[in-house]
Amino acid sequence: MTPRRTLPITIIGAGAVGYALALSLHKKQYFIRAVFSKSGKPARLLGKKVGASQSGILSTKALDNGIIFIAVPDDEIKNVVRRLLRRQSHFSGSLVFHTSGALSSDVLLPLKKKGAAVGSFHPLQTFPRSKIGSVNLREIFVAVEGDRKAVEAGKRIARGIGARPFVLSSQQKVLYHIAAVFGSNYFVTLLSVIEELGLRIGVPQRKIIAMIEPLILQSLKNVRIESASSALTGPIARGDVRTISKHRSALKTKKLKHISELYTALAKATTRLASKKKT
Repeated sequence: MTPRRTLPITIIGAGAVGYALALSLHKKQYFIRAVFSKSGKPARLLGKKVGASQSGILSTKALDNGIIFIAVPDDEIKNVVRRLLRRQSHFSGSLVFHTSGALSSDVLLPLKKKGAAVGSFHPLQTFPRSKIGSVNLREIFVAVEGDRKAVEAGKRIARGIGARPFVLSSQQKVLYHIAAVFGSNYFVTLLSVIEELGLRIGVPQRKIIAMIEPLILQSLKNVRIESASSALTGPIARGDVRTISKHRSALKTKKLKHISELYTALAKATTRLASKKKT
C-alpha cells in the first residue's frame, strides 16, 4: 500500500493525535481527502495544511470508500461511530481505525457489521497540546490491533510514515496502555515530586530537572542493557534501613504527606523488585 495506491484517508478529530497523524501522512504523500472535528474550525485549519478537499464538522454526506482514522477521546468514539452509521448504510471496501491506546477494535463492531475492516492504530508517543504539530511519528512504535485486513493495512501505513508497527490482540490492549501510562503520565508525576522537593531545598525547577536528567538517562540505559531488577540501586537495593528511616522521618510533615504516601507505595514496589534481584 504505497502512498499513490492507498485509499483516500479521512481524519476525524483535529486534536494533538489527529494533527500529528495527518501531518505525518501528508508528509509521506498520502492522499488525505477530509478532516473533520467537533467544532469544525480546527479541522478546517488542519485541512488547509494537508490539502484536504473536505473539512469542518462531520456532516450527513456519505463518504466514499476509503480509510477512516477516528482520533477523538475514548468516550467520543461511540458517538462518532453512530454519526458515521447515520451518514451511510454500508462501509464495504473501507478501513476504519481508532487511535485509542486502551480500547480495542470491538468499539467499531457496528461498522464491521456494515462491511468495514476495523482496527486500532495507537502511536506510542505523548502528544502535549502545547506542542501540537511538532510531534514526529517517525521511528516511534505503533500498536496495531483488529481484524486481519485492518492489521495488515495498519502495519503498512505505519511503515509508510516511518513508524515501527507491532501487533497486539484485543485482550492485550488495556495492559499495554497501563504500561504506557506508567512510562509517560506517572513518570511526569514523579518528576513533579522532584520539582517540589527541589524548590524546598532552594533549587529552581529547571535546574533540579537538569541535575537529575543524567541520573534518569543512566538508569534508563541500565534497564535497557540489563533489566529493571538488575539495574536497581539505592538504599532499598542495599538494605540500608537507616537511610530509609531518615527519608520517612523527613517526610513526616503535613505539607509533605502526599509525597510520604507516594514514597511508601513506591518503597513497597521497590522492595518487591529488590527481592527479585537477590534471587
